[in-house]
Formats: sequence, structure tokens, C-alpha cells
Amino acid sequence: MKYVLDLSSLDIYASGAKQRFLTLYSELIKNSKKKNFLIIYTSFKDVKKYFNYPNVSFKQNNFYQDNYLKKIISILNIYFFIFFNPKKIKSIEYFTLPFIGISNCKIIFTIHDLRRIYFSDFFVKKIAYKIFFKFFLNRADKIIVVSKAIKNEILKYFNNLKVKVIYNTIDLSSFKKISLKDIKIIKKKYNLPRKFILTVGHQEKRKNYLRLIKAIKILKKNEKNIFLVIIGQKADETKNIYNLIKSLNLNSNIKIFSNLNNFEVRCFYKLANLFVFPSIYEGFGIPILESMAANTPMTLSNTEVFREITLNQGVYFDPFDPLSIATKINYVMSEKAIKKKLINFGKKRVKLFTLSSQKKNLIDLYKSI
Repeated sequence: MKYVLDLSSLDIYASGAKQRFLTLYSELIKNSKKKNFLIIYTSFKDVKKYFNYPNVSFKQNNFYQDNYLKKIISILNIYFFIFFNPKKIKSIEYFTLPFIGISNCKIIFTIHDLRRIYFSDFFVKKIAYKIFFKFFLNRADKIIVVSKAIKNEILKYFNNLKVKVIYNTIDLSSFKKISLKDIKIIKKKYNLPRKFILTVGHQEKRKNYLRLIKAIKILKKNEKNIFLVIIGQKADETKNIYNLIKSLNLNSNIKIFSNLNNFEVRCFYKLANLFVFPSIYEGFGIPILESMAANTPMTLSNTEVFREITLNQGVYFDPFDPLSIATKINYVMSEKAIKKKLINFGKKRVKLFTLSSQKKNLIDLYKSI
């Protein structure tokens, strides 16, 4: 019997979903030696290196999922593969919608957020998405979510679902291995300023970088040497971000990096004086864990999930108000006692999100099926 993990939705780029899979599911497989896993992938070919275990086999899905037509073709391709191997498949876990149920095969679905419903501007569109989600969620035997906030959101829209919260995790040792020499090398390599604010996330509209940039403009009026570093791949808001930086004359105050490796990103966290997370909507927020692990103080959007991760012990701003963002940045940057409090809290809190604390939940879920 095999347990299928369909990674067709993951591509070559870094993401919270990919990081979650690499850490948590590696532990699942290592601790389930008597179970055989089949990983289905598309462009994420390096998955073979990460999961080079004797109880893992691989199948490439040649249909990428970069638009809905291809996604449907991709799902059908997987369906026919499983349909002709029904006796060999015990369960299949999907990480994106849509999916197709298979008789005598348990369906697990991991969902990170409900952004399509959340950001639907038109009433009819929102209703359509709700019907779409309900149709598939009701067909899953187990639903995994990454936070209580998302569980609450799902149950608000859809009743009687079997939802289990399994938090994202972080490898604390990867931050502890960074030396002062490493940090100096990265600082010199990227010509980073002595003091800077850091934010991390793809250049998407929901990441709210435009208002953060406007906040930097407000701060610049009072302090000439204010610097912001943005780490994230290009996305739907990239053009607007660069245009705003130029129009506000902030080219010398803001640097953007898009192709750093994981080690370099960790060094940036270590070098930063403050981490800012201005996002309007998230299912979780792995950068918060990374900031905690790097002992970097932070200020965050006033959202339910960010308050959940930080137990209401953080410094929060109104993500829709650049002045509020600027005020809280200035507050944390100028108050040593607040910085120390945030750092000490982060050191303790981040331990809840280690692999050892979360992997048991996933292993137990697979044992249950």
C-alpha cells in the first residue's frame, strides 16, 4: 500500500508551503519506515534530493499548474494514474484545489488560507468560490490547516468539517549555525547598510508593500538614514512597487532582492534591526518564526493569525494606514526595553513551532487512516 503526496502545485521557487512540506513531511516519512510513499511532482525536481529515502518513490506529472486549464488537466492525469492503481493506494494528500476523489482511497487536503474568498470583490464571485470550496472540502476525509485562525475562517463558511490544526515549523539549528563571519560576508556581498528594516514575502498585493513604502517616506522626513530591505520574488505588485519607490524618491532608501538562497535570507534576518510584516492577509506567517529564531524584534499587522502566533504579545499596527505602520516602526526602533521584551518573548514562543513539537500531530493523523 502506498500513501501518495501530490506536490504538483509546488514549483522551483521558495514558499511557505514548500518549506512546510520539506520539514514536516520529511519527519513523517522518516518516522513511518513501514509505510511506502509516492511523491508526485512537476517542476520541483529537487524533491528527489530532499526525500532520498528507501520508502519513497517518485512520479513526474508533466502538466504544470500555472493556470486553471492546466491545473484541471494535471488533476485528470493524476486521477487516471491512481484509478488504474487503486489497490496500491491507501491515501492521497492534495495541497491545492481542485482534486478528484478516488473510491476506497482516503483523501487528505492541506489548506493554507482562503484568500480567493477573502479577496473576492464581487458578491457573485465570492458565492461561486464558496460553492467551489464547499464541493471539494466536503469530499476530504481529513482537512489540515496551518492555524486556528484559518480553522475558524473555514468553519465560519463551511460546517461539519473534520479540521485539524498542524502549525508550520522552523529548524532553529539553521539559525544557530550562522557565525559572525558568515554575517559579515553577506553584509559585504550585498552592500547592506549598518542599520535597516527587513520585510520578507513575494511582491504580491496582499503583502501590502505599497503602504509600507509610504510609511518609509513618512519616516524619512524625520530621519535621513532610514533603510528598508525587501526580500521576495516578483509578482502582481512588482511594477507598482518600483513605480512608487521612484515617485517618492526612495531609490537610495530601499533595496529589493529576489533570488537569495535560504542561508542568505537567514543572514539578512540576523543583520536586520527590525522585521516588519505588513501583510493584509495570511494563513500563517513563517517569516514571524524566522524573525523569532534570528532574535530580531518585529512589528506586525493587526490580524487574527499574527496575534495567534505571538499570543497578543507583539507590537501591532493598522495595515491600511501608512502613518500607523510608521509610528510602530519608530516606536520599536527607538525603545530598547521594547526590543528586548520582543526578543525574549520570541526566544520562548518559537519553541512551540519546532519540528519536535509539531511532527507528532502529522504522524498521528497518518496513523489514524
